[in-house]
Amino acid sequence: MGGRGLNSDINVTPFVDICLVLLIIFMVVTPMLQEGITINLPYAKKSENHPDDDEHAVVVAVKTEKNGEQVVFVQKKQVPRDQYQAEMTEIHDRMPNKNILIKADRSMKYGDVRRIMVETNQAGFESVALVTEKVQGQQD
Repeated sequence: MGGRGLNSDINVTPFVDICLVLLIIFMVVTPMLQEGITINLPYAKKSENHPDDDEHAVVVAVKTEKNGEQVVFVQKKQVPRDQYQAEMTEIHDRMPNKNILIKADRSMKYGDVRRIMVETNQAGFESVALVTEKVQGQQD
């Protein structure tokens, strides 16, 4: 019997195929997870440009759900509404010189937006601004 010996090599091709498929799935899903919430910003005739990157500002997004509950995101991380001021105080302790940009949905009541602004100010932040969309066709 002059047969072949036992082949003990490991075939890594199926393993590499699975890893590539998982990599592609993560690459497609990750941007979807980072979107946060959709905010319909209020319109304004005049506006100022402020940098809204993490280096210059803390971005707070807030809107009212259909059930009437307010949803608050701080730097794209959801924060329970009753813990918002504590979260902002903690951020102020770490980064006291940051500007705060509030993206409030245009369907929110003025009083609710004002409460968010007051709590932000009470947390220690002095520079608080509302983010708006420029009215179409308007110039500065």
